[in-house]
Order: sequence, then C-alpha cells, then structure tokens
Amino acid sequence: MKNKVLTTIAAAAVAVGFALPSYAEGMMDSGKSFVGTSTALVIDIPEGVALNSLWYQPKKISKRLAVAFGDENGLGQRLAGFAIGIPTGIVWGVPAGAIYGGRHAWDAGWEKPFSTESYIVPESED
Repeated sequence: MKNKVLTTIAAAAVAVGFALPSYAEGMMDSGKSFVGTSTALVIDIPEGVALNSLWYQPKKISKRLAVAFGDENGLGQRLAGFAIGIPTGIVWGVPAGAIYGGRHAWDAGWEKPFSTESYIVPESED
C-alpha cells in the first residue's frame, strides 16, 4: 500500500515538473513569487478566519444592526445589535475570513513574496 501511494506522489511530481516550463511566460514567471504566494496562503487563510470570525465581523455586524434598528448610540439598539451580531459575525466570519485571507495572500504574496506584509492580514476596508 505504501509503495502505491509513494509511486502516485512521485508520478504526480514528475507530471507537474514537466508541465511547469509551459507556463514560463505566463502565471509562473517567477518561482520566488509562486513559493511566496504558497507560503502566504498557508498562513493568511487561518489568520483571516481567526481575525474575521472573532473580531472584525462581529464588531461590524453589531454596529450595522444598531444603526439599522434606529439609533446607533441607543442602549436598546446596541444591546440588540450585540445579541444578534456577535453569533452572526462569528458564523459569517469563517467563510469571509477564508476568502479575504486567501485574496490577500495571493496579492501580497505574489507582489512582495516573503515580506512582512504578505503574512499579516489587515482589517478589511468595507
């Protein structure tokens, strides 16, 4: 069983190795950028999920709900926004964080591979 898995992995690596030169002028023009993007994806997606589900989305949704309920500074509206916004933000933050972290990793990892900017997910601007 071990030999079949190892043989399959080796065959896949050889096939990918033969196909990579055909992309030399396109997407894979820089090996450093490709590896930088790959490592940034591994770090930024879990980081984006954690930040968005535990901080950014609950905070943003609670504030938007308080505004939608009529008065963003009113105690009742803020409590209702908090009670509904925190659980909703946690649930919504997981896919939103994965998408946002992946997009940031792809952009920053390709343009500035292995830089500090490519490994730190900033707060979304919307």
